Amino acid sequence: MASTPAVDTARLEAYWREHWRLILTLLAIWFAVTYLHPPFAASLNNIKILTGFPLGYWLSSQFSITVYVILIFIYALTMNNVIDKKYGFEEEE
Repeated sequence: MASTPAVDTARLEAYWREHWRLILTLLAIWFAVTYLHPPFAASLNNIKILTGFPLGYWLSSQFSITVYVILIFIYALTMNNVIDKKYGFEEEE
């Protein structure tokens, strides 16, 4: 059985603290996009576009999906290129 290298407890705690800070920040953005902007889009629902979809609905759905994909990329890039490297947990290639 291969032994795992000992990890400094303080470094590990700092890593997880920064990791959770990133997660909570991205979750706050997710919450705002999901629940706070749709009421503002209701005023645009009187305008119809494309096949009769209300403009507010269309903008909300496109905006939300775009932000969700951007959040995924931000998480992946931040973890791989910033946090993991900072604490020495990057994957070897």
